Amino acid sequence: MRLSFFAKPHRDWVVEGNHTSRVMGFGLIAFVLAVHMLGRGYSELTWALLGLQFLAYPQLLYWRTRKSNEPRAAEMNHMSLDSFVFGMWSAYLGFPMWSTFGMCVTTAVTHASYMGVKGAVRSAAALSAGALMAIVLFGFRFSPAMDWPISLACLLGLTAYLVSLANMAHNHNVKLFETRDKMRKGEQALQEANEALRQQLGEISVLQTRLREQANRDSLTGLYNRRYLDDTLARELARCKREGQPLSLMLIDIDHFKRVNDTYGHPAGDEVLRALARMLNTHARSGDVACRYGGEEFLMLLPHMPLQTAMQRAEQWRADFGTATLVFGDFHIQATLSVGIATYPGDGTSPETLIANADLALYRAKNNGRNRVVAFSTSHPSPSVLPNSSHASQ
Repeated sequence: MRLSFFAKPHRDWVVEGNHTSRVMGFGLIAFVLAVHMLGRGYSELTWALLGLQFLAYPQLLYWRTRKSNEPRAAEMNHMSLDSFVFGMWSAYLGFPMWSTFGMCVTTAVTHASYMGVKGAVRSAAALSAGALMAIVLFGFRFSPAMDWPISLACLLGLTAYLVSLANMAHNHNVKLFETRDKMRKGEQALQEANEALRQQLGEISVLQTRLREQANRDSLTGLYNRRYLDDTLARELARCKREGQPLSLMLIDIDHFKRVNDTYGHPAGDEVLRALARMLNTHARSGDVACRYGGEEFLMLLPHMPLQTAMQRAEQWRADFGTATLVFGDFHIQATLSVGIATYPGDGTSPETLIANADLALYRAKNNGRNRVVAFSTSHPSPSVLPNSSHASQ
C-alpha cells in the first residue's frame, strides 16, 4: 500500500491550462514591451521589474496556486491580479495603443472563458484599478503611438495567444468528449450487467420457486406432500374460523392396495396411485388442496365446503374410481376407495383433531366392508374398537 505523501497531487485543468497560457502570454507581452521601451530612457529598476513581472511572476503564481487548499479559487483571484498589473503597466508606459489593447483583450478573454460576462466585467474593473494606481503613483501619461513593427508584433502575439487559448479549450473539449464517451460506454456496460443480473435473479427466483415446489410435492404423484399440508391446514382452518365458514377434510385410502402390488407388481401399484392423484387434481377446486398423505392414503382439504357437499363429492369420486379400469401393460386393474370425512366445526376445531377424526371415520369405512364413504359426525366410532395397528395395512 502506497503512503499518501508519495501520491501525485491532483492537477486542476484550469490551473494547468492557465499556467501554460500565462507563461506564453506574459512572455510575448514582455517581448513587445521591451522592444517598445528600448531607447526611451527607462531606468534599470523598470527593466528589472519588467523581467520579474513577466518572467518570474507566472511561476510564482503557479507555485502559490499548487500549494492552495482551493487551487481553482486561487487561480480566479490570480487572473484578476493579472488584469491589475496589466493596467498598471499600461498606465505607467502611457497607454501604448496595441500593447494596451493586447493586454486588455487577453485578460478579458481569459476571464470570460471561465466566468462568462461576469468575468469580463471583473477583468475590466481590475484593469481600471491598476491603471488608477499607476496614475496616482507615477502621474498620468498618454503616449499611444507605437512603431509599426512593434504594432505588428503585438497583433501576432495577440493572435498566437488567442489561438493558444482556443487550442486549450479544444483539447479540454476533446478530453471532455472522451470522458463522456467512456462514461456512456461504462453506463451501457453497467446497464448490460444489470440486465444480466436481473435475468440471473429471475432465473434464481424461478429455480427457488421450483425447489420450493419440489420440496412441497410428492415425487411419485405430483400432489402436495405432508410437509405442505402441515402449514396449509392450519392457515386454511384459521381463515375459515375468521370467516365463519366450514372446512371439510377427507382421508382417502385405496382398498387392498397391498394385493394390487402383490398381484401386478409395484410399478402397477405406482400407476394406480398416479391415476387416483390425476382424478383428485382434475376435480379439485382452485382453493382445494390434494395431498398424498402416506403410502396409499390421500388427503383432500376442502375449505368452505360443508359436510353434505363433501359427502356427495366423495361418493362421486369413489364411484368413478371404482368403475374405472386402469390398463397397465397386459393388466386391466380395478380398485376401490374408502373415504373418511371430518368437518369443521362439528368434528373438531384444530388440525390435529380433524385429521384424527377423519382417520377414525376412515377406519370405520374399512371396518364396515370398504368401498364406502363415512363421516365422523354420523359414525362416532368408539376408541375401544380400534385395532392396535394402522388401518392402512388392511
